[in-house]
Amino acid sequence: MRSLAVLAIASLASVRMVHAQGRPLDWPFYGGDAQRTGWEKSDLRITKENVKNFQLVLKRKLENKQNGPRSLTPPVVIGNLISYRGFKELAFVAGNSDNLWSIDADMDRIFWQKHFDYTSDKPKPAASAICSASVTATPALTPPLNFATARPRAASAAPASPPPPGSVRALLGGGGFGAPRPAFAVSSDGKLHLLNTSNGADLLPAMKFLPADAKASSLIVADGVIYTTTSSGCGSSPNAVWAIDLNGADTPVASFPLNSGVSELGGLAVGTDGTIYVQSGSKVLALAPKSLELKQSFTASGGSTKNIATPVVFAYKDHDLIVSSGGDGRLYLLDAQSLGTPLYQTPLLSSGDRGVWGGLSSWQDADGTRWVLAPVWGALNSELKVPGTNDAAPNGSVVAFKLDEVDGKPVLAPAWVSRDMSSPQPPVITSGVVFALSAGGPHATLYALDGTTGKEMYSTGNQVTSPGNLTGMTLANGRVYFTTNDSTLYAFGIFLER
Repeated sequence: MRSLAVLAIASLASVRMVHAQGRPLDWPFYGGDAQRTGWEKSDLRITKENVKNFQLVLKRKLENKQNGPRSLTPPVVIGNLISYRGFKELAFVAGNSDNLWSIDADMDRIFWQKHFDYTSDKPKPAASAICSASVTATPALTPPLNFATARPRAASAAPASPPPPGSVRALLGGGGFGAPRPAFAVSSDGKLHLLNTSNGADLLPAMKFLPADAKASSLIVADGVIYTTTSSGCGSSPNAVWAIDLNGADTPVASFPLNSGVSELGGLAVGTDGTIYVQSGSKVLALAPKSLELKQSFTASGGSTKNIATPVVFAYKDHDLIVSSGGDGRLYLLDAQSLGTPLYQTPLLSSGDRGVWGGLSSWQDADGTRWVLAPVWGALNSELKVPGTNDAAPNGSVVAFKLDEVDGKPVLAPAWVSRDMSSPQPPVITSGVVFALSAGGPHATLYALDGTTGKEMYSTGNQVTSPGNLTGMTLANGRVYFTTNDSTLYAFGIFLER
């Protein structure tokens, strides 16, 4: 008995030591959290001092029938799972040939693989340039109870009620440290799959969720509800926001039609009070959780509807602020309490009809300064005056803004522009280091930038041999992940002896 007690104490001590080293943490959604910030605020393994020591720590070619710029999603990550094969850090990657892989991140090998069968009554359509992917949505994980990057619920929001007995949510649960939690994925026939993260087995029969062959954005799990968006009219499906409620015995699906397209990456963001924010064309919509009823909206004046980005949400004083990228090429700072009138708008960011692509990112430095990062495709507009530049950037760049106050009102002040990049992806951030991926050109290049100046601190150079997928990045436990057009998963980071 005493031996068991000693073992338990030793186990708890090792868990504390792991946390002290900055491990293990999860990255359960695209963007790291439901607000799509891209910020991992607790990864202690990466610092400004050691990022120069980054190296290739994982390279895994996955057997996927279709290659191309959206062949693989970036992974979602469970930092520590107590599986039937011991403690594991697992990265879950979806492929556009109806595949899902679980990768042992420490050992760089496949832990399990699952193929989704196509079960729709209608024939599968032929691939096209726009609708070439069978699975397009980055999977999602149930956030654990100790989820380190969760945002605090607004003071006015009611606490989440316990799940009713017999509900799907009661079967799932968030779990504690190391506990198994489900992975959520959407197959090309529109079914939602709930999978055992230990072995890939179906926890429940697949649920009807989306129209077959729809192009879905990354999934989000919030208070027992799964959200996504569809775009481009793939499979003759409408542009819409979708929600499936797992809280009751039934699993009702709600949708809200959109008049224009949305970002193919994040699609939507969730406020700290559960409000759903989606940019569709020149409009930003605030929708009620679960029901998706329209609460408020904002419309930017004029401009193109190309390269629409997912909004980013962050807490400011006692409420949320939202930053969106208007089709007119500006960033708009919006107040969740009064969405219709912007607090501030930036000058034009880009020249021509290119602009902010995919999504925005946000983080807060040690001094409490809030930053907003925008990946811009193409040259910057001459109207945008930025004090910190890092050489010419004719092809694209990451532009950083500080949240300042002028006459008591928040504004976005341009701070720096990164080096030149081709098709930059929405950055991910930790420990004051901004990781930016130049996805275009003959090969992708990952850069580590000083978060306050944009100065380059590390580059992967020519180590990657293919262009990057236009599906974003992941940051977890000392590693930065992305995928490439030849269906390869890469991770660069701090090397751990296996």
